[in-house]
Amino acid sequence: MTYGFIGLGNMAGAILRGMSASGKFAGDTVYGYNRSPEKTRRLAEETGLIPCESPLDTAQRSDVLILAVKPQMMADVLPEIAPAVTQDKLLVSIAAGKPTGFYESAFPVPVPVVRVMPNINAKVRAATTAICKGAYATDAHLETVRALFETVGSVFTLPEAQFPAFSAIGGASGAFIHLYIDALSSAGVKAGLPRSMAQDIACQTVLGSAKLTQESPEHPIELMDQVCSPGGTTIEGVHTLKRLGFESAVHQAIEAIIEKDRKLAE
Repeated sequence: MTYGFIGLGNMAGAILRGMSASGKFAGDTVYGYNRSPEKTRRLAEETGLIPCESPLDTAQRSDVLILAVKPQMMADVLPEIAPAVTQDKLLVSIAAGKPTGFYESAFPVPVPVVRVMPNINAKVRAATTAICKGAYATDAHLETVRALFETVGSVFTLPEAQFPAFSAIGGASGAFIHLYIDALSSAGVKAGLPRSMAQDIACQTVLGSAKLTQESPEHPIELMDQVCSPGGTTIEGVHTLKRLGFESAVHQAIEAIIEKDRKLAE
């Protein structure tokens, strides 16, 4: 089976590195095209990717075609690859906001489509990815895509209607966590810690708390209560965050992302 990437940006690059590191995908089965020849060359040297001359060239060589360009570029890319798209191809899209029906309606044949929503943690092979199949895709197609994206992290199969929620919680919220880590680090600097040490402490605390929550049968609030001694320092900080609207701000931010995602799909 051959795999072709149209678009070799940050996300595609992370996936390609994961594929290469997994040892499950032979170098001579992976193709790619990007408007920047230099970016293509660097990825080819790093991962064994075989460069292609155009989106059409990539589509012609590939059994599984991964569309990794920005959503607004799809209107130009899909007509260009149409001559090579048959019902024997599997189209995989990682573009935000574009449902499977968008791709299915672009071609005169019933093309299997799997929609994928990975996150940027694919760079360190710790992504959280959602997948769903279109009208013509089978469970076998879904498993092909699952195997591909498990090289960069965990994969969840969801109904397409839940993709906006996943996009917010599994994708965009990573930016919130980076913001939170920076806020913790800055607070540490204010309290007298060196910046690098404060950031390392913040990162390790976030990692450890996430692992504890993931592996514990207890609810996150129960775990929080275990840290909050009566009349202690931690509960003082928790009440300050609640008073300043911490939870409300998170909920409103998630709702804003979901609404934006739905607008992109219109």
